[in-house]
Amino acid sequence: MAMLPFASVPKLPRRPGGRKAKVRFGIRQSWRRYRPSVVTDRRLLVFDSGRAPNARSLLGAFALDDVTMGPVDTARFGTSSFVLDLPGLGEVPFETGRKEVDDLEVLRHAVGAGV
Repeated sequence: MAMLPFASVPKLPRRPGGRKAKVRFGIRQSWRRYRPSVVTDRRLLVFDSGRAPNARSLLGAFALDDVTMGPVDTARFGTSSFVLDLPGLGEVPFETGRKEVDDLEVLRHAVGAGV
């Protein structure tokens, strides 16, 4: 079991022509949001937290067999970025803090990316 309390999802990119699509609900929105995540032995749980890393509601529960994970890239200040392919949503980019490296390794192993 692992917990990624400071995982975040970048905002949606602008549409062609410079107009932004206002998406206010779901895992990926028009604004950058924290998406605390919990990895159990069977599921990946993604929560809504608004602007702070305190979970408010469950956004999605995904079976680990249905989730695939792309390579983990190290960004500035020790943060990590990766893409999860979630059923029904497609590819969703995530970013985590530098203190979540061990939990990120648990996620990688749980979805089979580390095997």
